[in-house]
Amino acid sequence: MLMALYTFPDRIQKVWSRDPSSGNFGLWYNKYVPLQEGSLKPSDGNDKKGDRDKDLRAVEYYVKRYSQMIEKGTVASLLKRKHEAFDAYCRSFPTMNYDIIELRAELVSPLVTGIGESHPHEVSMVFDHNLGIPYIPASGVKGIVRFAHTLALYKSGLVEGLPKELVEQDEKTGEIIAFDDDNWEEISLPFGNQKHRGKVFFLDAYPVSVPSLRLDIMNPHYGNYYADKEGKTPPADYLLPNPIKFLTVAPGTMFIFRAVVIKEGNLLDKVRSAFVRALVEEGVGAKTAVGYGRFKLQEPAPARPTVEKAEQKAIPVSLLDKLIEEISKIAPHDAGRLGPVIDRALRELPSDTEKMEFAQAVKSHMVKQFKGSKAEKKLKEYLNTQG
Repeated sequence: MLMALYTFPDRIQKVWSRDPSSGNFGLWYNKYVPLQEGSLKPSDGNDKKGDRDKDLRAVEYYVKRYSQMIEKGTVASLLKRKHEAFDAYCRSFPTMNYDIIELRAELVSPLVTGIGESHPHEVSMVFDHNLGIPYIPASGVKGIVRFAHTLALYKSGLVEGLPKELVEQDEKTGEIIAFDDDNWEEISLPFGNQKHRGKVFFLDAYPVSVPSLRLDIMNPHYGNYYADKEGKTPPADYLLPNPIKFLTVAPGTMFIFRAVVIKEGNLLDKVRSAFVRALVEEGVGAKTAVGYGRFKLQEPAPARPTVEKAEQKAIPVSLLDKLIEEISKIAPHDAGRLGPVIDRALRELPSDTEKMEFAQAVKSHMVKQFKGSKAEKKLKEYLNTQG
């Protein structure tokens, strides 16, 4: 049996070993995955000499860890709070000056986001830093909507009317073969450029509920052919395939896409149309050319809740959140009231990870009065593990 390497300090390994099935998966995936001894390739912690499948098993191991972490954690309640915060942010814009786009769309094919992110496993995925679940960054949403809008303009023939300084033409035929989309006002005004910011503000897109991850595979057959710079290797059937497993967000996952649009002419209609084309026709994320990242819109779109209705629907609060809220309502010097809450946290919180988060919250709340206090003595074990 080969040893799996964990490229982080012994102190962190000790904390991880206490409760390895809880915590933030995104943080674990980006910082704490085990590696194969010698090659530093991804591992599932059970490597054997001559094992040809160990590279593939690592991705299966990631899916298993993800399922364990989201099951034991408080991700679901935090995700609901994230959506509540986004809704509140959108409602904060005055309706006389701004329009809100909110689209609920269901994945009909696997989604791959952040495939080019740096990771020991060659095909990566982007996870929210705080929640540890897949999401679609606002920059990616803006990029695909801008592309769909640009493509529609090109197909409409409006490119033919552009000034000569914004187009590149074929010398023989005079046909337009390229155009400066960065300085074409039909594109730059809504989406911005280096000279001014745009009139549409995109938000990160999150799943409605905690999504499932699914294994997928690509199987390049002609690696030797593509790697042969001298051109001596033909793309023949006898070449060995190189299966590569990677993570995707499972079809059936519902996402919410949001954008804030400045009220100006028919800008809202243009952006909404581009949004729909981007999700349904073009696709989001990587590998869209082979059908990944396609959505279908939920019809009809649900009505936006008013502030009153949003307040009526109670959002489940985890024990950790309740205890931190209790601490925030107690004066930092009131040891008589702080003590019982701390004792309850140490007794009832299920994992060391949550106890560490609670300890840090108490320390931040008490500030200068924390040092040398009874609270510090009680929580010392969980603060020593902080980096």
